[in-house]
Amino acid sequence: MKKTISMYWPLAVFVPLAAAAYLYVSGEAASSRATQAPLGADQLTAELARTVSYGLVGDDRVLPGKPMRAVASLQPAEAS
Repeated sequence: MKKTISMYWPLAVFVPLAAAAYLYVSGEAASSRATQAPLGADQLTAELARTVSYGLVGDDRVLPGKPMRAVASLQPAEAS
């Protein structure tokens, strides 16, 4: 009996802690989604202008020069 308790004590400690942490995080996520108010017209237009200026939406004919992977892979070769 003593060997069984000494083998499984981490399970008896960490499983309830993990379950409590999961319930806490899922409750926080649900309450944050429920309390989020819709954006006002001024905030909505500011966010839309920001996404257009970052190039996330807009004219599809203009494409970036190089994909990010190509730029990232060229940087170490240029440095050496």
